[in-house]
Amino acid sequence: MRTGVVLVLTAALAAALAAAPLAADLDKGRQRPPAALSLQEKVIWMGEWAACRHQSLRNLARELGLKVPAGRTPQVTAKVIAKFAEAPLWNLESEFQTAVDGCRNGILWRFYHE
Repeated sequence: MRTGVVLVLTAALAAALAAAPLAADLDKGRQRPPAALSLQEKVIWMGEWAACRHQSLRNLARELGLKVPAGRTPQVTAKVIAKFAEAPLWNLESEFQTAVDGCRNGILWRFYHE
């Protein structure tokens, strides 16, 4: 009986310790653009960050007519919403990717920090 309890407690502790680094690495969005971007790219990034931060994740999905499956992480959902929202706005791939990253970070920032 004691051996079983010790094994269960050991397994629970191991699982908790294994999950701890994953929680620390969780992408909660950035408030500032990456330093490596040019001034023009930072303007695009911050503009889309601000635009996508105004509404909640749920409201953005509803406004765009997107269904969010149960179990989908906020990070994946934010990326899908950002790509869908930004696609008609940008012709150049580099600007599109910068805009998507800014929008995704704005969505995640609001989701985790407000």
